[in-house]
Amino acid sequence: MASWLKRILGVDPVPPDRKRRRPNPLPNAGTVRRASTDSAGATPAPTRAPIAARVVDTVFWIVLGRPPSEQERRDRAQALESGQPFDQLLHALLASPEFRLLFDWYAGRSDRQARKPADVEHGLREVGDDGFFVQIAYTYLLGRPADQVGLAYYCSRLADDGRRLQVLMALVSSDEFERRFREVCPDIGVLPRDVQLCELANPAKWDNPEWTALLASLNTMPADKLSMHRKGYEFTQLLFGLTRLGKLTPDARVLSVGAGHEAPLYWLANRVGLVVATDMYDTIWKEAWAAEGDDRVLKRPEAYAPFPYQTDRLVFLKMDGRQLAFCDASFDIVYSLSSIEHFGGLAGAVAAMDDMARVLKPGGLLVLATEYCLSGPPHHEAFQPHEVRQLLDRPGLQLVEPVDERVHRRYEMAAVDLQKNPFQTPHMAVRDGGTVFTSVVAFLNKSQPAAPSVSV
Repeated sequence: MASWLKRILGVDPVPPDRKRRRPNPLPNAGTVRRASTDSAGATPAPTRAPIAARVVDTVFWIVLGRPPSEQERRDRAQALESGQPFDQLLHALLASPEFRLLFDWYAGRSDRQARKPADVEHGLREVGDDGFFVQIAYTYLLGRPADQVGLAYYCSRLADDGRRLQVLMALVSSDEFERRFREVCPDIGVLPRDVQLCELANPAKWDNPEWTALLASLNTMPADKLSMHRKGYEFTQLLFGLTRLGKLTPDARVLSVGAGHEAPLYWLANRVGLVVATDMYDTIWKEAWAAEGDDRVLKRPEAYAPFPYQTDRLVFLKMDGRQLAFCDASFDIVYSLSSIEHFGGLAGAVAAMDDMARVLKPGGLLVLATEYCLSGPPHHEAFQPHEVRQLLDRPGLQLVEPVDERVHRRYEMAAVDLQKNPFQTPHMAVRDGGTVFTSVVAFLNKSQPAAPSVSV
C-alpha cells in the first residue's frame, strides 16, 4: 500500500518524522480503537490508523482545511484500498462547493472566513514536518512536486515561525493554481441561468450573475432581489442583449429615443463611438419621480451622470421620436425604453417604430421596451398583447428570437398598485385601476438589402 501511494502521490505517504517516532494523531483522526477489552478489562492502546486513512486525513486538511468526518474517512479510505485512483478523491474535493468558498477566502475574494485560522493551523501542524508539508501541498494543489527553490523558500519561512496556512494561501492565490483549477474544473460554479433576450420582465434574471453585474455597474439602483424593479430590468436587459449579441464595438453609433437622462446613456458612452439621446423633454415629465423630462440635461448632461463618462461621445437633442431628424441608415443601434407608449397610442408608437427602423443601418439592431397588458381592460399607456405583436411586426425587422410571453405565468407575484404605493418593491408588475401590466423587451435585426439579381 505505501509504495503504491508513493507512486501515485510522488511523495512518501508516511513522513520522515513519523518513521522515527510515534505520530501525533490528527484531531478526530489518525488512530483506530478496538471495540473489545483485554482479559483484565483494560482498554488496549490505540493502534496507528491505516495508511489510506492517514492519506484521507492529509488531503482533507490540505484541500478543505478540516479533518474528514468518521464516515468520510471510512468511505474514502475503503475506496482507496479497493483501487480507486487517488485523483478521483482529490478532484472531488477541489470541485466541491466547500472548497470554492475556501478558495475565495484564501485568494482574498471574500471577507467571509470559511475557517477559523487557528483551527486550520493546528490541523496543518499535524500533517508532518515542514518539508513533507510543503511537498504534499505542492502535489495536491499544483499537481507537481515542489521545485527546489520553492521548497527551500517555504521551509525557510516556516522555520522562522511562519504559518502553514500562509503557505496554502500563497499556493492557492498563484496563477499556476488558477490555471490548474480551471483545467480540473473548467466550468466550476456556473449555475443554470436565464439568458433570454426577448421576453416579459423576468425575475429569473436576478439569478444570473453576469446580468446582475451589469445592473450593479449602472450605479443607480440596488441589485438584490427584494429591490427588483421593471426600470432596472429594462436598463440591464438592454445592456445584456447588446453584450450577448456583440454589438458594443468602439465605432458603433447609438440612438436612444425618449431617452430622458437614463443611466444606460452614460454607460454606453464609455463603450461605443457615439450616443445620441433624443426626447421632447416636456414639462409634464419634469414632474415625474425620475424627472426624466428635465430639459436642463440638454445644457448640463454631466450633472445627471451616475459615474464619469466620455463627454465627447454623448449628445442630447430635443426631438420628436416619430419624426427623427436623421438621414436613413445613420445608426448601428437604435433603442427606446418604455417611451413609445406615450407617443399617441398605437398609431404614434407604430410611427416611431417605423422611423427608428428608417434611421437604422441594414444589419443593425433595434431594441424596444414598452408596456404589456397582462390582464384587465385596455389602458391608455399600455398595449394589449396583439398590439405589441403589431408593433414588432414591422417591415424589414425580424426578432432575434421569439418573445416569451409566458414569463408571468411561471411566477406568483404581487402587482404594485400605482395609486396606493408606486414605490413598493419588488416592482415587476403594476396595477392601474383594473389593468395589470408589465414590461416587454424585444431585440430586432434590420434585414440587409437583397442582392440584385443578375440575368444571364
